[in-house]
Amino acid sequence: MNKRIIAYTLITLSVLLSLLFFQEEVSSLSQEVRLSTLVGIAAIASGVSGILMSLSTKRVANFEAIREYFQQGDTPEMTKARHNIYESENKGVDLDPEAATLICSFFHFWGMMVKKGFLPLWIFKSASGPSIVRLHHLVTPYIAQRRLSNNKYYGEGFEYLAKRITKEYKYTYIPRSEDEEE
Repeated sequence: MNKRIIAYTLITLSVLLSLLFFQEEVSSLSQEVRLSTLVGIAAIASGVSGILMSLSTKRVANFEAIREYFQQGDTPEMTKARHNIYESENKGVDLDPEAATLICSFFHFWGMMVKKGFLPLWIFKSASGPSIVRLHHLVTPYIAQRRLSNNKYYGEGFEYLAKRITKEYKYTYIPRSEDEEE
């Protein structure tokens, strides 16, 4: 919505500016047409159309990023990794480091895409939002261990994404206690 308003404002502004700069030429247009007047009007129209095209291109790029997120998230490897992480909680087994690495890398990338504005946050309002918050909670010990051992920035994008989703959509994950499971 905001982009549309900006586009309309730019078009209106460019028309007003062209009328202001070429007021005399436009009023005497019926008498004689100068080449410089036509070139000036064409340049302004070209600039406005360039701005509109860039807005359109950004929209297409966002759509492609959204499509890519959903396609990559549903691969067999990602499905298995999520399953392994959830199993570690449900069955009380150790966290699978390979699955944790895959999950952290995947959501780190998409968290950085959100942070840089290449992926809109609203796509996480669906079912993937609560899952991301839950997965982040479950792999937090693994992330902390990796940060202590070799990379203090490990999983930073994943953490950013989980916090933004929690803040924006109020999704939280509260692990079930052993008393509730019985």
